[in-house]
Amino acid sequence: MDNRNSNYRKKQAAIARRKKAKRQKMIIRIGTIIIAVALIASLVLGAMSCSKKEKKQEDGNPQNVTSEEVTEDNGVKRVKLTAVGDIIAHETILNLAETGNGYDFSSLFALLKADISSMDLAIANVETPLGGGPYTGYPNFNTPDEMGLAVIDAGFDVALQASNHSMDAGTDGIRHSISFWKKHTDKILMVGMHESQAEADEIPLLTVNGITFAILNYTYGLNGYELPYDEDYLITLMNDSTWDYIKEQVQRADTLADFVIVCPHWGEENQVGEPTSFQKEWGAMFTEAGADLILGTHPHVIENIEWITAENGNKALCYYSLGNFVSNQQYTDLVLGGMAYVAIEKDDEGTHIVTDSAKVVPVVTHNDKTGDPVVIQTYYLADYTQELADVHDTYLTYDDAFSLELLKQKAQNVFGSWMIDRLP
Repeated sequence: MDNRNSNYRKKQAAIARRKKAKRQKMIIRIGTIIIAVALIASLVLGAMSCSKKEKKQEDGNPQNVTSEEVTEDNGVKRVKLTAVGDIIAHETILNLAETGNGYDFSSLFALLKADISSMDLAIANVETPLGGGPYTGYPNFNTPDEMGLAVIDAGFDVALQASNHSMDAGTDGIRHSISFWKKHTDKILMVGMHESQAEADEIPLLTVNGITFAILNYTYGLNGYELPYDEDYLITLMNDSTWDYIKEQVQRADTLADFVIVCPHWGEENQVGEPTSFQKEWGAMFTEAGADLILGTHPHVIENIEWITAENGNKALCYYSLGNFVSNQQYTDLVLGGMAYVAIEKDDEGTHIVTDSAKVVPVVTHNDKTGDPVVIQTYYLADYTQELADVHDTYLTYDDAFSLELLKQKAQNVFGSWMIDRLP
């Protein structure tokens, strides 16, 4: 009896050991499978992440860039920004861009396209409305949609459309402009024109390299045209009645964004250097309300650059006027422009302009009518030559004092130590 019990216990123990061994093998197999699945999932997710990153780079859409992709090793996020002045489609520019099957304005920007595209954020003042036709130049501009396509192709990320010419093609022209830009929101943000009051009240936001920008655009007037009383939301004007409204918008922008850019269309045409009291007053208000960068347009000539410090301690960098970038306007002052450049960083302490980075690049709108076709292109002043100046229409038709040296002197007089030769 004892032997039978002993044998029984031995068998049971052996069975238990075999079951334990099977369980251990099963656990090992399951663990191996889990590890393998996790590894495969990790590889798949990694590949998807790379694919998404590559697609974002191909699309060139700064709104889709995530902070993880752009955070530097030290945790600082950085954006290189440029902004240019007035792009004006005079009749001569319409004629040179006509192809017989539409328009092609790409040659206007061809020489600087690569450098503009290399910036993280590039802003252009598109002075004239894309009104849907019939296409006209000065004084009532109506510019083909192809100008918008050329601006996008040149690498610009933001188009400013609030100007004194916004109503040149009427309210239908404004709506056509809005419709065009909205078809291309994956590539560019248009600000300054609004489809509704709700849209006018919104703060346009754009996130680039993990930094959120608010970009606001206003104009001093509409060349005597008036918006319909029930559609005054189409363009926000800068006057006494809108002062508080605009101030509140800038303040609200400051709460929503890391960095606030205000782009006013203001000042006195052809007044080189010193801004008007109107510009000074509004610049001070923008700064007090929370603006970090002010990019002025309209005078068609270059004006001073300065840091503004408001009474409440807020500080903003102000480019009072960047002059013309592309136009058929003549005289030396009207073909000399500037490209603003700043580096913006976001760290644990906030978002700010890297002080030493704040610069401007002088540019020249070359205008050669000696051949067929006419050539209008924008050059860096540093790349411009006296040989080019000798065939410039300003020299041949309007001002025999026009020269490379005169351009350099005028740029130095206004920009001084702010100048650099080209975009970094």
